[in-house]
Amino acid sequence: MGTSLPSKQNFPEFFYLFAIMIFGVISTFITYPITNGDEGYHLSRSYTIFSGNNPDSMKTDTVRNLELMAIASNKEEHDFDVGSFFKTKLSDVQEDTLSFHLQRENNSILKIGIGHLPAAIGVLIGRYVYPSYGVMLVFSRLSNLVFFAISLFFIIKSSKVGKWALVMLFSVPFLQKIASPSYDVYSYVVLSAFMVNLLNLARVTRFKDVTKKQIGYTLLTMFFILFAKNNYVFALPSLFFLPLFTNKATEIYTRQRKGVRFAFWIFIMLAAVVVLYFLNQIFGLSNFFKQFIHSYLNTETMERRGRTLFNVVSTILPDMFNLFWLLCLFFVMLTERKFSWKPAFIVGLIAIFFTNWVGIFAGFYLILDKPTQAFDELSGRYLHPFIICFLPFIQTISYRYNLVSSQKAVKMVAIFSTVLIMTLYLVVCYYRGYVIYTTPTWTTR
Repeated sequence: MGTSLPSKQNFPEFFYLFAIMIFGVISTFITYPITNGDEGYHLSRSYTIFSGNNPDSMKTDTVRNLELMAIASNKEEHDFDVGSFFKTKLSDVQEDTLSFHLQRENNSILKIGIGHLPAAIGVLIGRYVYPSYGVMLVFSRLSNLVFFAISLFFIIKSSKVGKWALVMLFSVPFLQKIASPSYDVYSYVVLSAFMVNLLNLARVTRFKDVTKKQIGYTLLTMFFILFAKNNYVFALPSLFFLPLFTNKATEIYTRQRKGVRFAFWIFIMLAAVVVLYFLNQIFGLSNFFKQFIHSYLNTETMERRGRTLFNVVSTILPDMFNLFWLLCLFFVMLTERKFSWKPAFIVGLIAIFFTNWVGIFAGFYLILDKPTQAFDELSGRYLHPFIICFLPFIQTISYRYNLVSSQKAVKMVAIFSTVLIMTLYLVVCYYRGYVIYTTPTWTTR
């Protein structure tokens, strides 16, 4: 009985699954322990989900302090004992009972912490295999990796709008977190599911053509976003820019008399004035936009995160690789597939990208009590998942000027650029963690 190979149409998702799994497994074992971006905090939170006794050795402060010690030893003296981290059994973990409860998660809309659940399954397995910090960390990394890779495999498989572009968008921007117990992995998955489904729905122009399956899946992705990080809720208003809604709104508008249209625009302008008034009362818009410019658009005042905001490739690699990968991404998005998207949908998605950016800034701005100087709280990983918002705009340019390239060229550029960045990331990550003893997955300057 013969075994069928993936067809050309399905090859992107199979390549993606293979590449992410290989990268993630290697990353799991060569990334210096508990230094992968708040990894101590996420390991503790993941453990607690299936813990009956909440042992002292796995409490947030305990594991967080261990993480800070690992990072400090990387920067200064190499006094963090990796061997003991893996070999020392934690007696209170060994005696812990099995339970299930979800903690409160203040960084999500519904405040229920299911984002750590995939990693928690790995921690639970590691706990019974060998109850040490190192073993539980490895299994939590692998568990999140499997969840991420399989979920994105099916998400890419469902896409009708350019699979190689999605392979690039769903790999390199997420490299740091793919193999870690972070709840960012869950957030990436649910946002990707929502956005790809949105792009598929944008090809439907009549409500009667929308299936019950599509409606159910859309509602499900919307529901899951409410458990993700707060800022991902900014993606939800993009539904109103679907041709399903904009076509209907345009049809209703064009049927109205001139007087009604005039009254409508008067109402819109008055509403805008009222909204601006209340926004000014809340934020102080003059200072708000001044600090936004100082934080992200003025090179003299912006700090480290502001300077690297659009470094989609990890900042542990030189800037030239970020430029190279962005050029490759643009080529793939532009020439893989041409499609004429509706102008309202294009503008709406681009507006969502900037709404997410300004919205996160606004949150930090209020938390810091309206600072009068630039601040450095917003990192690029909050924006990179939203780069997909530019895909319809770029594909429309391709449609207008007939810029489609050969599928072989698109495939080779996508594969080469992705594999190159992954390989370099792994090499540099290992070198930083185990050779020069500095933070392996991010820079501090």
